Amino acid sequence: MLDIKEITDNIFKLDKRIRYVAILNHQYDLLASRMREGVLSLTPDQTDRHFMTVAAPLMVDAADKLRHFCGNIRRISVRYDKVVLVFYRTTVHLVILSLENQVDQALLDTVGESVRKLELESAEIEKEKET
Repeated sequence: MLDIKEITDNIFKLDKRIRYVAILNHQYDLLASRMREGVLSLTPDQTDRHFMTVAAPLMVDAADKLRHFCGNIRRISVRYDKVVLVFYRTTVHLVILSLENQVDQALLDTVGESVRKLELESAEIEKEKET
C-alpha cells in the first residue's frame, strides 16, 4: 500500500502556499487530512472532514459526468475570497488542496502534475519492494 503520510509530506514540499492536504480513495474514504504545520485553519476540523467526505463526491461526480464529451478532468478549483480549493483525481486517489489565494493557473497545473508524479513514483517504489 502507498505511504499516504509520505505523499502528504511531499505535497507540502511542492509549494509553501499549500495550506491543507486531504487524500481520499476513489470510494471517497478520507485517508489523510492535514493542515500545514504553523498554519491556522479557516474552518473547524470537523467541518473539513465533513466537507471532504460529503461535498467532494458531489462535486467530482457531477463534473465527471461530462468526461465522455470533454475529456478527463485535470482539476476542479473553487476560489473563495480567502483560499483556493483544488481537487486533483489521480490513478488511485482524489487529492484536495487548500492554497493561499495568491496562486495562478500555471501553478495549479504544475502542482497537479507534481501530485500525479509523486503518486506514480510512490507506486513504483512499492512495486520494487514487492519484488
